[in-house]
Amino acid sequence: MKTPRMRLVAALVFPIVVLAGNAWMNHQQREAGKRITFPIEGFDPRDLLSGHYLVFKVNYEIAQGNSCPSSDINAKLCLEPEKRVYPEDELPAQCTLYLPGTCNSDKQFDAGFERFYIPEQKAAQLEQLVQAKRAKLELSIDQYGNASIRDLLIDNKPWKQVLSD
Repeated sequence: MKTPRMRLVAALVFPIVVLAGNAWMNHQQREAGKRITFPIEGFDPRDLLSGHYLVFKVNYEIAQGNSCPSSDINAKLCLEPEKRVYPEDELPAQCTLYLPGTCNSDKQFDAGFERFYIPEQKAAQLEQLVQAKRAKLELSIDQYGNASIRDLLIDNKPWKQVLSD
């Protein structure tokens, strides 16, 4: 039989192991995925900052005829071989890299990458750079469409490097 002490140790160790495993899986996905960059622009020029988050709109650079077929649907943006939005269940087999998302009421694709955490003391500088359209978002996307933000780039350099110069 297990003693109460062993149960306590197990109860404390289990969440730590799960959290560490989750962090390791996210790190592996981030490192193994293909790096793709998209330009960003201010979502609301009057209020780019929301707490410690920079709020923006990602420009997926989708050609006019290849954008969302209808609004308010789950969709996938095929990035390779051709950049085109498809309804979620109609993604062609030859699409080797894609992002899952939705088509909003304006028939624009949205993958859910509109916020980036920034330290409060750097907020004003970054807000100006995004408003000047010098910013890009670097994503890591794996073969299953799992994506994560790698970095915010300013003039194709990591934002930390640009602000430290």
